[in-house]
Amino acid sequence: MQPGCSSAQPAYGVLQPHLSKGGQPLVSKQEQHQQRRLQILQTALDLFVTKGYYGTSTREISKAAGISSGLMFHYFPSKQQVYEELITIGCQRMDVDFAAALEDPDRFLEAMVDELLNLVARHPFAAKMFVLMENAFFMRDISETVNALLDARNVAELSREVIVQGQLLGQFKEGDPLALSLAFWNALQGIAQHLALRPQHPMPEASWLMDMLRK
Repeated sequence: MQPGCSSAQPAYGVLQPHLSKGGQPLVSKQEQHQQRRLQILQTALDLFVTKGYYGTSTREISKAAGISSGLMFHYFPSKQQVYEELITIGCQRMDVDFAAALEDPDRFLEAMVDELLNLVARHPFAAKMFVLMENAFFMRDISETVNALLDARNVAELSREVIVQGQLLGQFKEGDPLALSLAFWNALQGIAQHLALRPQHPMPEASWLMDMLRK
């Protein structure tokens, strides 16, 4: 994710489904496979957020997804593989160029938080992914490869130097920069977790979170 950057929109024609003579969309086997994988992942995400990783079974995932356990294992041989796939997806969307923040840390962090809050407000899936990613840092039953992905995207650690720079520029209050970063990101995590379970509640403003850092 890079705050302030908009994604390029694909050509309109690329988004149109191929239609059969009866006007119904034709879905290839590859597309069916991908759609089923996404269905399983979304279902598993809901259960992992509400019941936790250890409180969720593969049987519950397959039942909630409306498929048999056998078909479930065809896509994901284990619950751990479902979980790690979700983490990998989350990591791919967490890439932030924190080096770009050093010129104006306050502006950068506020833009990033504003983008995150808007994303969470528009897409419940994003709020749940935010919760899952935070919880994943405390998981032990994941592969070394996925652990390495998480360690490389520890936003509290990555934000530390940004906060140090903000302190040097007189933008942020004095104090241990890592402690400030942890307080800041834990507050955002709490908001995302609350909205993942209660999306009807109002969204706070980015400036309220920034006031935790500002002088």
